[in-house]
Amino acid sequence: MMLPKDFLLLSLWVLGAQGNGNITVAFFPTSEEATCKQDDVAKAVSLTTDSIPSGFVCFNLTDLFTQPSDNGYQEFLKDAQFTTPNEGVNYTLSNRGSYVANTNYTNVWYQQVNQTGDIKEGADGTWVFYTYAFADCIQNGGDAFELKDYPWFETSCQTKDGGKCQQLPQSVKSFAIGPGDTYNAIHGQCEAWATMGGASALNRRTSALLVVAATMAAFLVL
Repeated sequence: MMLPKDFLLLSLWVLGAQGNGNITVAFFPTSEEATCKQDDVAKAVSLTTDSIPSGFVCFNLTDLFTQPSDNGYQEFLKDAQFTTPNEGVNYTLSNRGSYVANTNYTNVWYQQVNQTGDIKEGADGTWVFYTYAFADCIQNGGDAFELKDYPWFETSCQTKDGGKCQQLPQSVKSFAIGPGDTYNAIHGQCEAWATMGGASALNRRTSALLVVAATMAAFLVL
């Protein structure tokens, strides 16, 4: 049963996390059993942002939650052959003091609502959220790691009120946030925890190159 103190903490945290067009992601250790309960979400290490990046923005869990500040900015990952306006992610962290390096964070809570603040579960989201079993948002850790055992996941759909909790097969070492409109357009729909990019199996870098190439072509036409 949720105690009044926990309920108040949760209420304040959810109000701040939802906002008007925010995405919030939270991470729980494997050892915690009731990780998807809302009172636990309010105490988890988490990141919230309302920034819509120009491209793929990668975060390493340990680097992110062991930094000395609750606020920061992360640039998006650019491909060297293209030059585009750099719009990264301004973010706010919660409970970073409870982060423990070398702990397995296999449980992820995710919430995003659209820019109007309306709740449309399953509709195309403003952001796409990626999780990886390796640092630096690497999809494949090498021959020693079977891809089927160490998959990455992608999700770009809006969630219901209260978000959605997902248990992953491996600890999250890094995650990324990108623009949902281009992602959903390439996939033909939003994806909900799609394994290795979903049925289309689109490589993240290939997708990014296609989007940037199309953007550059449009500028050349103009």
